[in-house]
Amino acid sequence: MDRIRNYLFVFAGNFLVAYMIFPERTIGKSVMFASLMLLLSMGMDFIKSKNQHSLEQQ
Repeated sequence: MDRIRNYLFVFAGNFLVAYMIFPERTIGKSVMFASLMLLLSMGMDFIKSKNQHSLEQQ
């Protein structure tokens, strides 16, 4: 549940920043940018969780 809240904050923050950066102020580009950044952060979290090693796995 903690990751879902963090992902919502990432999406909302990226949407607001993209909405302010793009000169057209369109929602479509902002949603596309925010969703791509969300997929990137989720993928990085997934890869990081797969690469963690502990003594119990050996």
